[in-house]
Amino acid sequence: MKASYLFIIFLASLVVGCSSAPEVKTEKQTVNLLSVNLNAEQIKNSEIKEGLPTKELIGLTITANGTIEVPPQNKTVISAQFGGFIKTLNVLDGMTVRKGQTLFTIEHPELIQLQQDYLEVIGNMEYLTAELDRQKSLVQQEAGSLKAMQLAKSQLAMAQAKKTGLKAKLEMAGVSLKQLNAGNLQRAISVVAPFNGVVTKVNVNVGAYAEPTEHLLEIIDLKHAHAEVIAFEKDVKHLKIGQSVQLSFSNDNEVINAKIFLIGKEIGEDRTVKVHCHLDTENSNIAPGSYFKASIYTGAVERFCIPADAVVEMYGKNVVFFSKQGSKGMTSYAPEEVNVLATENGKTAIEFKNKGRSYNENLVINGAYDIMSAILIKTEEE
Repeated sequence: MKASYLFIIFLASLVVGCSSAPEVKTEKQTVNLLSVNLNAEQIKNSEIKEGLPTKELIGLTITANGTIEVPPQNKTVISAQFGGFIKTLNVLDGMTVRKGQTLFTIEHPELIQLQQDYLEVIGNMEYLTAELDRQKSLVQQEAGSLKAMQLAKSQLAMAQAKKTGLKAKLEMAGVSLKQLNAGNLQRAISVVAPFNGVVTKVNVNVGAYAEPTEHLLEIIDLKHAHAEVIAFEKDVKHLKIGQSVQLSFSNDNEVINAKIFLIGKEIGEDRTVKVHCHLDTENSNIAPGSYFKASIYTGAVERFCIPADAVVEMYGKNVVFFSKQGSKGMTSYAPEEVNVLATENGKTAIEFKNKGRSYNENLVINGAYDIMSAILIKTEEE
């Protein structure tokens, strides 16, 4: 009871002892830069103490943002090689497909013509082969001319080249040569999935005409999905290949583990570097483009540290307090914004937002909460 009474008297005395410094108009959402003046008795009652930040080894955790990405080599755009009308469509956006599964069928008179030309060439080659054999026999019997044999040989070679070209075109179009060699012309050609994956884009409708240059479908292989972390330039020096990364997604409470696989060498205009991470286990529920927050534990690093209680939060900003001697025996305390790098065993590693600040200056290491309370009371009253 006595302690509570003394604390109330102390807070009242802080308000009375506050400086009458000119008001700095700031938004409530930002740190109020007003300082507070305390006398020796108030400082003693609050047990305010000052000291220098000390360099200590502390486990450094780097936080960053990123998205789930799939390498370009594991994305495939499906097009109609020779164009045509879409006869059937067997997939939807988001559907899982297996290698060799029919995605859609397409038909076009040109495909029929290609098959017809191929069969005609095969039939003509039988005749040209027989003709070449006949001319060779005549030459051996000295009953034929060498010129006629060379002509037959040339015609057979041309037919063979045409067959090879038509075969390549038909294979590109997805025509079954086995069925075609059996004499079965295929009116509709099936376009199949090149690998196991997920359909991410469907830009085609049944009955529509598809140009050869159109991107009709896109398939991605989720097995090769990776986390692309956007790290700040200042943190890159602490990153190493193989370090553990924890990914937290906004739409799920689950934490997914990953490891750094590749650290980019190019620094972007926003002073960030891309860090590629491989997931420890495959997760088919993660969609490419998913946003996450990453925590990278870099191990013990030597940093400037102060007691954890010396850092307080004011208006959403982490601050510490510096003192300055005032008039009439008063001491002025003002906040200074810092980045909290890590907290471990009651110690907090800090980095000043203001690069002009020196770590060789004393700051408040005990009593920071009381100073903040006095500033807040003063701010409310003004």
